Amino acid sequence: MSNKRTLKKQEICFDDMPSATLKWNINTIPVTNIEKDFKNHKKIAIALLDCLIENDTEAFIEILDSYLRVNKRHLANKAHLARSTVQQALSGHGNPTLKTLAKIVHEAFSVV
Repeated sequence: MSNKRTLKKQEICFDDMPSATLKWNINTIPVTNIEKDFKNHKKIAIALLDCLIENDTEAFIEILDSYLRVNKRHLANKAHLARSTVQQALSGHGNPTLKTLAKIVHEAFSVV
């Protein structure tokens, strides 16, 4: 029979750890108006292009999904795609083709 080893639990005490202080005042953090930023089509287009250049597909889908707070059924009808196709393309679990994403982006910018 082999002997089993058991590890002792280490005793950690956070009271002995030094505390950190912030170098900046929390009141100086700039506040952004997300709704206003998402109405600026040029900023969204630049952000989406940057995501494509950096090969950051997750950020691309996240920005596009956030931007498209419009009715996805209406968008799907205008793009001649099934609603489930649009939903899956923007879910992060799907693997949409470039053609599908191009249709969604084209119709999204023409809807607004």
